[in-house]
Amino acid sequence: MEYSFENVGQRLTVPEAAQELRSGRMIMLLDHNHSHTDATLCLPAQFVNTQILDLIKQVTQEEIAVVLSGERLEALQIASIPASSTFTHEMALAACIDVQLAPNEAMPNPDSAAMIRTLVNPATRPSAILQPGHIAVLRPQPGGVLRHNGRVEAVNDLLRIAGLEPGAVIAEIALEDEAYTRQLGAYWGGGILALDDIAKFRKEHHISFITETRLPTAEAEFCLRHFQEIETGQPYLALILGDPQALRTAQPLLRLHSACATGDIFGSQRCDCQAQLHAALHQIVLEGQGILLYLPQEGRGIGLAGKLQAYALQDQGYDTLDANEHLGYPIDARDYSIALEILQELGIASVRLLTNNPTKINTLRNAGIAVESLPLEIPPNPHNVYYLQTKRQRMDHTLTFSHTAIRTNTFGD
Repeated sequence: MEYSFENVGQRLTVPEAAQELRSGRMIMLLDHNHSHTDATLCLPAQFVNTQILDLIKQVTQEEIAVVLSGERLEALQIASIPASSTFTHEMALAACIDVQLAPNEAMPNPDSAAMIRTLVNPATRPSAILQPGHIAVLRPQPGGVLRHNGRVEAVNDLLRIAGLEPGAVIAEIALEDEAYTRQLGAYWGGGILALDDIAKFRKEHHISFITETRLPTAEAEFCLRHFQEIETGQPYLALILGDPQALRTAQPLLRLHSACATGDIFGSQRCDCQAQLHAALHQIVLEGQGILLYLPQEGRGIGLAGKLQAYALQDQGYDTLDANEHLGYPIDARDYSIALEILQELGIASVRLLTNNPTKINTLRNAGIAVESLPLEIPPNPHNVYYLQTKRQRMDHTLTFSHTAIRTNTFGD
């Protein structure tokens, strides 16, 4: 039969459910089957305490289990039991474990809540895991709800969307009849989320909004919004100056800035990244409004290790493009699809883009964003002049500096 959401509590959207979980509150997942609807209570493991575990047991009268991501299970070296073993229905039981909370600790009366929190503590090491034990751990199937639309996969994906540690306590509830459901709703009173909504969200979104805070800098106070790529957990940061609503109807300054540890953090002179970062923020401050998206695309997308290997080749005389190709990397592996999704989330349809890179201009225009390009040229120094010449001559960057700078035996990235 068709299930009424009013029987239990307020229906949530996926972003609302993620916010509930980030706030340390339980939600209920509803799974519509052909003949009935099953419900699962879910709470992030990092917020578990003894009182909450007792409450879940009262509400559900079912066994509690812990969902851990495959990556976390491997990091803790938790050995899986035979695949034929199951917990309930489609949920694959990975293991039954205990956690030693302190070295040489006896465990006559184990603290289940503390052990569950320890499972998602990044400082926990495999030596703390004891097998067998009394805590049932469930492993989601690879690919999440896009591959297998089950409750364990839905819980794991929801934790990713919320940007939380990769573990949650769950317990099933059988919604047996209308009277029981209404009684549960009166007792529970929390928010609920349809399992199918998570799969729909995953199909339509590659990033999720995590949090917003203030970022005071030497020149101005920015609004800092943290987005996260759902699949990889990579952080994307939006530094916003001015009223975000007003920016929707303006044509704000925009800088798409790829992360550069050597330049942005240490001030490396092999590139112009730090100078461009500071110059872009300065122009946004002078304008009084604008956006800088800080993208985790180190070394034009090949990562820090690859970039430093390319540096070593550049020390031998390779230019930045030939060094990448010699190592088997693309010339530019960056993908701006996540940046475009963030701009869509922010409601930005027209920008003045601070860039010398025609690829960025064309990418935004092809996505339907009106673009006026503004140069962001930094005067070369003896360490990066060859790098900048290569970007102008081989990557069509609109750079206008003089050719009189002297090439040295230290080259840029």
